[in-house]
Amino acid sequence: MATIWITYAWEDNKNRDVDYLAQELQAAGLVVRLDRWALGAGRRLWEQIEKYIQDPKESDAWLIFATQNSLGSEPCREEFAYALDRALRSRTEVFPVVALFSGSVDSQLLPAALRTRLCVSATDPDWKERIKAAAERRGPKVASTVVEPYHLARHTAPGGRHVIEVRPRAGTWAPFVAAIPFAEKDAVQFSLMHGPAGRVPMGGALFNAGEETQADLQLAFASNEASPTMSYYIFCKAMPTKLQFGVDGGPQFSVSFG
Repeated sequence: MATIWITYAWEDNKNRDVDYLAQELQAAGLVVRLDRWALGAGRRLWEQIEKYIQDPKESDAWLIFATQNSLGSEPCREEFAYALDRALRSRTEVFPVVALFSGSVDSQLLPAALRTRLCVSATDPDWKERIKAAAERRGPKVASTVVEPYHLARHTAPGGRHVIEVRPRAGTWAPFVAAIPFAEKDAVQFSLMHGPAGRVPMGGALFNAGEETQADLQLAFASNEASPTMSYYIFCKAMPTKLQFGVDGGPQFSVSFG
């Protein structure tokens, strides 16, 4: 099994957060070694980890838990850059160096030498596999997910009305149509609005808009163009069980709500 050496600030392990990360990496199939250095304790970082980073028998990869505590001070950033340079000189450029963030990655926190290395967020469901793959020097085995060609989001308007936002991820929809089961017409009482993506509009104008009934569906339509930056907002008194939307007479999509 590949061995990974983890560097972190003791402050970040007060609640055993680092111990948990190490436990999860071990469960994923890595041999994990933790250092025990503390910032401001007067001991040089490199002196504590030099053997483990330079000796191929001691580690296959190096991970730093990148936080404000471990990389927030300029002296620490300089020392880490020095340590990284020493590691790469002794182990070559192919030696895996990984920065693990507890949240979203803030590249400005990193020394310049690390910004070109692998950065992983613990919020990524595949974070363990990405680190394990780096230590084993292979590509990560991450399952790809199907991304629908539309964006759909739910909002709440003032007064408690439900709002369903839809827009294409690419291309345009025009004219636009939305439909719900006819049997839910009176309960849902839906209507359309058009506006910038991600911002529920409180007013606006629809062109060539109207409503009609077709078989078992109640339709609402308009000629305003939906695009990756302009959405349709479907206001509902109650959520429908099913919503159909897209181009009137063209490609349409259907989603169900529980």
